[in-house]
Amino acid sequence: MTIKCAQLVGLLALLMGVASVIDPTIKRDFPGPYCEMRNTCCKERHDGCSLPIANTLCYCDEFCDRDDSSDCCPDYRSFCFGEADPVVACLHEGTYFTKFNTTFDNCNECRCLDGGRVQCDTDLCLTDDELINGVNSIHQLGWSARKYPEWLGRKYAEGLRLRLGTKEPTYRVKSMSRLKNPADGLPRSFSAVDKWSSYISEVPDQGWCGASWVLSTTSVASDRFAIQSKGKESVQLSAQNILSCTRRQQGCEGGHLDAAWRYLHKKGVVDEGCYPYTQHRDACKIRHNSRSLRANGCRPVGNVDRDAFYTVGPAYSLSRESDIMAEIYQSGPVQATMRVYRDFFAYSGGVYRQTAANRGAPTGFHSVKLVGWGEEHNGDKFWIAANSWGPWWGEHGYFRILRGSNECGIEEYVLASWPFVYNYYNVKSA
Repeated sequence: MTIKCAQLVGLLALLMGVASVIDPTIKRDFPGPYCEMRNTCCKERHDGCSLPIANTLCYCDEFCDRDDSSDCCPDYRSFCFGEADPVVACLHEGTYFTKFNTTFDNCNECRCLDGGRVQCDTDLCLTDDELINGVNSIHQLGWSARKYPEWLGRKYAEGLRLRLGTKEPTYRVKSMSRLKNPADGLPRSFSAVDKWSSYISEVPDQGWCGASWVLSTTSVASDRFAIQSKGKESVQLSAQNILSCTRRQQGCEGGHLDAAWRYLHKKGVVDEGCYPYTQHRDACKIRHNSRSLRANGCRPVGNVDRDAFYTVGPAYSLSRESDIMAEIYQSGPVQATMRVYRDFFAYSGGVYRQTAANRGAPTGFHSVKLVGWGEEHNGDKFWIAANSWGPWWGEHGYFRILRGSNECGIEEYVLASWPFVYNYYNVKSA
């Protein structure tokens, strides 16, 4: 008897498990008809109103009016009462989801509404097929676009805020006197990466932190330390030092280039190994009023007997194409500010120029490192620039952009500085 009772309980549990999925929404899988087939809607509870469904039964009687009923035929309420089926699930882009959950379409959250309607947010995403196809459909554009998985699910506003980070140049930068360089004998193409291959720092990834204002600054300064010291002070300067310790700037929400260069000039920084980049702004770890590497737990590179922080001279500005080229050729990479359009995030390779695919989307400012220049076979001149989005983006972290036409303002605010290399004059005469 005990065994029979246990078996009966098990059978009931199985049937209840099957019946628990029998509700009006399963008309998608079990369209019927059921009640409609026999044209019956019974009063109270009648076993004769049952119909087979899957491997159990469903009912067309008033017993189904209980709130917790789950054994009604899928068309009971629609046939017997003329009601629309209550929808607890929606279909969007091949995905079913319930009214109690949401799903995402790229960067936009989608909700399931009554009647099976799907309502999605309409924010502009950082990337989508329309943007990619729009760029790649432009014939003879000179560059191609691709969809980066790193951008999927991100809003364009996030990209502007956290993948750029340079504030519009201040009046102090705009009014800087522009340095002029002799431009005789410059080659048609040049790359600082080729000329000083062991001195040029790797492309960083700023992550989701608007820190291009510090990463481009320390990257240019680091390269120049190595070049001007002829490798004796080949050091990667700490961007985090400036990000966390500079006052009146917004850290990962952005900052001004003149503030970054002024900090390097007035206070100096330690190296990356001593104060690594964390992709967020934390409390400053440098001891107050201390400019000693050893006092801050850092050590100088190589055999250089340095204890002072790494500092640079005042930043200076360049604007003419030939002046910028000569500066890179003679002294190393420089920093440039550019206006970023939405299609730039999708850049895959070639010589970039902004396109109509942007369709009036907002723009932002970004700072990058110019390392050289060249020319295409069709005569298009370009700059070679290092971005700060990691080597997975663009041409192994680099991109090329039109030269000589101030594309995206790339030639308008170009900055550089002279590093205070330890015992510089002895190094220079060596």
